[in-house]
Amino acid sequence: MLLAGVVAYGVATALILRVVVRLTRRGLTGRDFWQSVVVMMTITFITAVAHLALIALWALALLLCGSLATFEDAFYFSAENYTSLGYGDIILSGQWRLLGPLEAINGLLLFGLSTALMFAVMQQLIKNRLRRDANAHPEP
Repeated sequence: MLLAGVVAYGVATALILRVVVRLTRRGLTGRDFWQSVVVMMTITFITAVAHLALIALWALALLLCGSLATFEDAFYFSAENYTSLGYGDIILSGQWRLLGPLEAINGLLLFGLSTALMFAVMQQLIKNRLRRDANAHPEP
């Protein structure tokens, strides 16, 4: 599951990079405030969908191993662990209880990658905006 999570998130990251590169080549990044907002919203949306898909993948694994009876319970338990919320109101049986901490490790690592990716894109937006402003108002 850890490997599947990293691979799935790698696909999402590649999609985000493709979107950002296309927008940058078309000159749509950093041109104005609302374009930057749209870029960041798009990245945030893709990232959120990727994380929800990974939570669902973990939930499916929990169902397949028989540790939880319904997808609703499995998704709830998975979201709780993936986000490191950890209410503890659903507990896996002894043989499967290590899946919770493993999912938490996976979620923490991938949330960290998401943060780094969003920061990198934001840096690019700022750099493009500063470059545009410098070209529009050259220093004497």
